[in-house]
Amino acid sequence: MVTLKTSHILSVSEDGMSEKFPDLTKCFWINYPRSDRIQYQNYLQLNDNEFSEFCDLVSDLFENKRMTTDVRFCCFEDVKRVFHYLKNVSQYRIVGLFTDSLIFDEFEREGTFETVPSAQDCTILRSIIGCDILGCEHMGKGYFSFGSYIADSLNEVIENQFGDKYVIDCRTGLVQNTYEETKLFCDLIQGQGEFVIWTPFEIYEYSL
Repeated sequence: MVTLKTSHILSVSEDGMSEKFPDLTKCFWINYPRSDRIQYQNYLQLNDNEFSEFCDLVSDLFENKRMTTDVRFCCFEDVKRVFHYLKNVSQYRIVGLFTDSLIFDEFEREGTFETVPSAQDCTILRSIIGCDILGCEHMGKGYFSFGSYIADSLNEVIENQFGDKYVIDCRTGLVQNTYEETKLFCDLIQGQGEFVIWTPFEIYEYSL
């Protein structure tokens, strides 16, 4: 059971704590019921032409390896094109994950990433909104999923050890400590919870 004193949790994890956009099960993969697509179209409040354009765009981005199955984009212009179809829905935010070069290089050596922009390639206006602790499960062929330390209640382990020195944003659940301090939190919980390496990330939010 997750116990966190927040009104919302902002996460990119795959353990039921996030709702990424687009949802490929409802606009790309063909082995899901058509009713799911209809429900998704209604949720997005798009007419038939708009939803058809949206599905075509997602298909094009995916097939040309400009978007991955875990919904990472290689170009911010593509993000803006997809985000356009959220014009009637307001709860989504554009975020980027950043970690230090040693960790990033290790991900690349393990073949975790197919294509992903590095920090020096990102010049779009952004602001840091906190840090997160994620465990990466590599599925092969460039596919992976992130799991949140919160899902394993490891936030309680950190809080018990660090007390008030462990600071959480009550609006997002993101860690408000520095990146270096977040690395110390990762060291504390290594080997606990899921069979993953807990990794620190800075989370930035982008403005269109």
